[in-house]
Amino acid sequence: MKTLNTEKFLSPDNPILTKAAEEISPTEILSLEVQRDIEEMLKIAYGEQQEKDKPLLVGLAAPQIGISKRIILVDVTADGKGEVKSDLRVYINPEIVSFSEEKEEWYEGCFSTSRVCGIVSRPSRITVEAMTREGKPIKEDHSGYIARVFQHEIDHLNGIEFTTHISDVSNLHWVERDEFPEYRNKQGWRNWPKKCSREKWEKIKGIRK
Repeated sequence: MKTLNTEKFLSPDNPILTKAAEEISPTEILSLEVQRDIEEMLKIAYGEQQEKDKPLLVGLAAPQIGISKRIILVDVTADGKGEVKSDLRVYINPEIVSFSEEKEEWYEGCFSTSRVCGIVSRPSRITVEAMTREGKPIKEDHSGYIARVFQHEIDHLNGIEFTTHISDVSNLHWVERDEFPEYRNKQGWRNWPKKCSREKWEKIKGIRK
């Protein structure tokens, strides 16, 4: 069984995570450096074996692994209930050009926020413009969970963590690794008893001693 190499992820208090990532110029996309960065992200997403059958992540932003560039990966077939499939795509300089007025609440977690998860309200439909790793412009419409993943990952590119969107502290949760299947797959997040105080989160971030 493949396992995710979490050693590559920055700790929650790393300043790169709250910094806006650099845009990549069209002439740089095909450069060896940018293509290597993409391969490094794919290596993490698919596990060390690089078997392209099923990714281990539904999304990944380059700053999460210390690459301050506007690159994300999104599995556009994920369902938010533990089913990670096989259509993981690369998006360079992604930008959300339209949001729906309708919003939905769902759980979010992140390897960049330790064991902190929570319930976040986001627009349910979006339109995204980006470049492929081949340097071609694309425009896509997404809804539901996939729209959420895009918003989450693009937030990373802007130095924003999902916890920023949670004003009701009761929606900020503490979830141990072995509890995550229950939290996610069985939708335990809807009534999760373990809360994470704002003070605890600030200590994790290194804001509060």
